Amino acid sequence: MFKIFPAIIVVFILALLPVQAVLACKCVRGEAEQSRYIKADYVAHVKISVAEIRDASELENADSDIVDMANGEYVRVSFEEKEVFKGKKFSPHFLKELPFTNGNCMLGLRPGWEYVIFLNKESNGLVFACSGSFSFYHTTDASTKIQQLREWAKGKR
Repeated sequence: MFKIFPAIIVVFILALLPVQAVLACKCVRGEAEQSRYIKADYVAHVKISVAEIRDASELENADSDIVDMANGEYVRVSFEEKEVFKGKKFSPHFLKELPFTNGNCMLGLRPGWEYVIFLNKESNGLVFACSGSFSFYHTTDASTKIQQLREWAKGKR
């Protein structure tokens, strides 16, 4: 009986400790990659040249929820297009991202790294992982995905 008592107290104390919320990026599950491609207005293989923290008040036409999530800052990203699979050459010349933290679905766009970016007109250049965008450095099958994008681009889907 006395051997069980300390274990019960420990469990009781742990149950009363404040629970910290676990943040995780939550994207729509089960959406096919081709569906994301079809929904996108712009899909391109890009190389990031510069990423800089800027004041969120600069964001034009930004959704107020996005500005609130940004905590007053956003990341302005300059990039070079390596290959465009869908859409016209992108304008303006910057992508936008919120500062990368656990749970906000950002890619953490880094200078020197290459990505495939999926954007729609409503995004205003704001890049999210949930759109289908991905990094070459965190994907083992990047060349397969690039080939697939080329095939979809030929089919004009």
